Amino acid sequence: MSDFNIYVTTSLTSSERRISPQWDLHYLKSRLELITGIPPQYQTIVCYPTANSNDTRKLAAAEEYDEEKDKLVTVAELGLAPFSRLEVVDANPDSELHDLANEMDEDTIDPDKEFKLSEEKYSSMSNTVLSWKQRNQLGRFDPTYDSEKARAYEENAALAAKMSVGQRCRVINIAGERRGLVKFVGTIDVLDKGENVWVGIEFDEPVGKNSGVIDGVRIFQCRPSHGSFVKPKQVEVGDFPELDLFESDDEDEEL
Repeated sequence: MSDFNIYVTTSLTSSERRISPQWDLHYLKSRLELITGIPPQYQTIVCYPTANSNDTRKLAAAEEYDEEKDKLVTVAELGLAPFSRLEVVDANPDSELHDLANEMDEDTIDPDKEFKLSEEKYSSMSNTVLSWKQRNQLGRFDPTYDSEKARAYEENAALAAKMSVGQRCRVINIAGERRGLVKFVGTIDVLDKGENVWVGIEFDEPVGKNSGVIDGVRIFQCRPSHGSFVKPKQVEVGDFPELDLFESDDEDEEL
């Protein structure tokens, strides 16, 4: 099974994320911490089969947290389906996020009036997720964020400089090895405003995520479901001929 999207929600946030069925539960919790700010040991995870479903199934309870056991269970074994929803509940009563949620619950809004909050006003408030991120120096508020971002860009740019359109390549990740042809190297404004260098690949097999088109803009020509845009650090160029899916290592094997 390939990677798929799910919804991740808390009492304060909601987002759509992509996960791998090969992740273990411990790694999933570590990724959820980056999204929700809730440490793995305080995460109670409830699964909803669909985003708006009322049916629930508890995947993990904070009071039963065991890192070693979590490493033995994969996402596939948890039975998660594409576009299901994970509600992450903070079981730490002293959590700042818990206090923030309670404060927001106490606010009242007239349902008959349209509620608008300017970006300036939101930024000045002390009881918001934004202010919590600022206080805890998360994401773009991390003092090393800009330097790390610049370093990553330079590393990817240096690797991309050694790649050119027409080269054979392979991508190896948790999904296995995929081979193909480099069709594009450069920045893409419609993808991330040109902040990163990308390698556009046409894979030999239909294991891609697009056809070389991003947000309606064609970046390179490609067969449907054969194209993907990958960071240079994930790509290796060289003599990687197309794999013969029917080739056997056993010359004496009969079919």
